[in-house]
Amino acid sequence: MESLAALVAALLSIIIFSGPIGILLTLSPIWNMTLKIPALWYTRRILISLLALAGITLGFLILSSGIPIAAALLMISGMIMNLIAIKMEYQIGKVDRRSTPGKLGTSEF
Repeated sequence: MESLAALVAALLSIIIFSGPIGILLTLSPIWNMTLKIPALWYTRRILISLLALAGITLGFLILSSGIPIAAALLMISGMIMNLIAIKMEYQIGKVDRRSTPGKLGTSEF
């Protein structure tokens, strides 16, 4: 039973903490720091996408299993933070977008 509790705790922590980690990785100082090394920038982008995919998918699976309202609110807030991280990373709906390695003048090669 202890291993089941550890598994549940791991799944819940992935859902709850993947959103704030993704938001932290999309902040401007980290964005600009990784922009200097394109491989690091793409690795950061893949990490954010995988964290958000795992958080949203596991959140829907756990929400559909019928859990108490307090735990459901935690799952929903974690999923919303994952959506915010994806929106910030891929700059959905922004007019003045941040620079990326593919734009002229941003790569050091």
